[in-house]
Amino acid sequence: MSKVTGTCSLCEASCAAVMDVEEGRIVRVRPDPEDALSAGFICAKGAAIPEIEANPARLDGPLLRRNGVLEPATWEEAFRFISDRLQAVHEQHGRDSVAVYAGNGLSHNLGMQTYIGDLIRGLGTKNLFTAGTLDQIPRQAVSALLYGSASSVTIPDLDRNQLLWIIGANPAESNGSLITAPGFLRRLQAIQERGGRVVVIDPRRTMTAKRASEHIAIRPSADAAFLAAVAHELLRLGPVPSRALSLCGDLSDLSAMLAPFAPEAAAGHCGIDADTIRRLAKELRDTPSASLYGRMGTTTQVFASLVCWLMDIVNILAGNMDAIGGAMFCTPLFAQDNTIGTPGRGKGMTFGRWRSRVRQAPEVLGELPTACLVEEIETPGEGQVKALFVAAGNPIISNPNAADVSRALRSLDLLVCLDIHVNQTGSLADVVLPSPPRLAKSNYDVMFYQFAVRLYGRYTPAYRPLEPDERSDREILLRLAAIARHEDPANFEDHEREGLLKQVEREVNRVGSRIEGRDPLEIVAMLERLSPQERKLDFAFRIGPHGDAFGARAGITFETVRHAEHGLDLGPLQPRLPEVLRTRSGTIEWRQPFVADELARLDDWLKAEQPRFIMVGRRQLRSNNSWMQHIPSLQHKTRKCRLQMNDGDALELGLADGDLASVSTGSGQIEVEVAVTEDIASGVVSMPHGWGPGPNGTITNPAVQGANINTLTDAQATDPLTGTACLNGYAVQITPILALHDPQVGPMTA
Repeated sequence: MSKVTGTCSLCEASCAAVMDVEEGRIVRVRPDPEDALSAGFICAKGAAIPEIEANPARLDGPLLRRNGVLEPATWEEAFRFISDRLQAVHEQHGRDSVAVYAGNGLSHNLGMQTYIGDLIRGLGTKNLFTAGTLDQIPRQAVSALLYGSASSVTIPDLDRNQLLWIIGANPAESNGSLITAPGFLRRLQAIQERGGRVVVIDPRRTMTAKRASEHIAIRPSADAAFLAAVAHELLRLGPVPSRALSLCGDLSDLSAMLAPFAPEAAAGHCGIDADTIRRLAKELRDTPSASLYGRMGTTTQVFASLVCWLMDIVNILAGNMDAIGGAMFCTPLFAQDNTIGTPGRGKGMTFGRWRSRVRQAPEVLGELPTACLVEEIETPGEGQVKALFVAAGNPIISNPNAADVSRALRSLDLLVCLDIHVNQTGSLADVVLPSPPRLAKSNYDVMFYQFAVRLYGRYTPAYRPLEPDERSDREILLRLAAIARHEDPANFEDHEREGLLKQVEREVNRVGSRIEGRDPLEIVAMLERLSPQERKLDFAFRIGPHGDAFGARAGITFETVRHAEHGLDLGPLQPRLPEVLRTRSGTIEWRQPFVADELARLDDWLKAEQPRFIMVGRRQLRSNNSWMQHIPSLQHKTRKCRLQMNDGDALELGLADGDLASVSTGSGQIEVEVAVTEDIASGVVSMPHGWGPGPNGTITNPAVQGANINTLTDAQATDPLTGTACLNGYAVQITPILALHDPQVGPMTA
């Protein structure tokens, strides 16, 4: 038996993993107690890697639709089919008739995230859609506006924190998101053991809330009103002087903007009384190492961007922005746009460089809102999407108006899915191209280490070479990119070499670069001893903040990271203001045009009548979005697709635990089993996401099917700044269907 050391890579925690390998198969996965970041933690999903890899539904070669049925095909047959069909689409409809949808699985795969850009550039289309506008884009967009870079997302300095507010997040079950902190519950416990407090602000008494010092049940979508009231109170008490505050300039405008949102004005709709709001604000101000952390409940709601803006404003006013133990910026090993170039100043960020064809939604961070995808496919006219590439995603399950997504995908001239399984979306594909097995590919969590609670990186090497019938993600995407350019895909490596030289030339010509003015050919020569994918890593490590600048100073290289068996740990987070800024002014640009409009809309929302029932989503410990529903060891009896409802609300409707209810909106209707609980606020109901029916030929079996919550969501309901779908906090109607406890109870509608 041999072993591979690396990372799990199934979620954002990026836990260190030791994989025991026997006869070419992973037979066991263990935590690594010597790893500085995860310190011996791994969850049930990581332990299930042997099952995931050996699952019979995992594809070992391409599938091609023949006579309406997906059948095994050779790689050449698959690429030839795509080439012929794509060329016809381009000739008839133009380059913007093709779209790309990148799911969040892509961010867990080094090869895919490294080379997906080549496919997008090869296609020459403006139509990039990702799971980001179903997830975190408001957080990154606001960071880009305030600090000049979407990479400048602040994270709680958990290991030195004394007060943590968790808003709309459940890291006990998600393992954390937009923060890489393995063993999140251990870290929360450590805060409390050193005399600190953890406050969870959430409509549900989540697993995280049960382990917190205090749980405050807020009404869904009221986060903006609550945070505006907290900021109002902090301004009344007086902002805490700090480096961040000094970079904000005059705050008199802010006081005027927040004047309507005194604690008394916000309390009624928040479900949190004014005295509690004041107490929380004072505690936040008086605790020197405090921070706010929010996730899906804050970024996929009607005021998402405003909430993210207010969270940073509160952190600044309380003196916790960029302070040790507070909200800090990571300085990752891998170069990012906020660690290269001239420190403290940059080009800032502009949105709306192009717009979607139908609703004219603005581009944000290089992509269009995924909520626009269906209308772009179904609305006739120039630029109508006729072909779609789906990379590691499942939009039929993940996107709003799920039934409409399924209908739209069936109308395409070409649907290509890059995935290891045939999921619900893949069941409609013309071609499915699988990624190679875990043991045949290397990994480095580029995306997640930029949000790590330590300056850390860990490389996972490939255990074995590719088999003759396997293709790397690099080759798949570069061949597709060549096909998209209508070039011979066999020559994809020539184009890659040219691309590397251009990348190096850009960096040596960048003002403030650590290799400014160097000979590009000299740099390329220093990279050529490595494999193509390793060259990309080595380049980013060496030009980054900890790199050796290609021999110009002491620092890290790819080899440094590769040979760190238990991960390379460079210590805790360090304050970064003002050098982290990439704004044109060199200041924190908190005055943003969208804020005034959103505060006015929030003021109107406070005066409006609230619906009887509001839906919120939830995470489940043994799944990851729409992944892993079919893995036997993860099909725990507690992981069911059920509608959580407050016990008093259930009594009012004549429902008991286990009864069947209809849940409906203007978008659709589902039937779901009810779970009666005291752990959810009255007027709020909750369903897990990632479930759905399994069409014939997909990985889902009847034992693990459930209702798709996105049947209920509305693609027209989006965050105004970013177009991110509102997947939380929308009104629903609940109607009993079958009251198993009392057959005399008839339907009641709320």
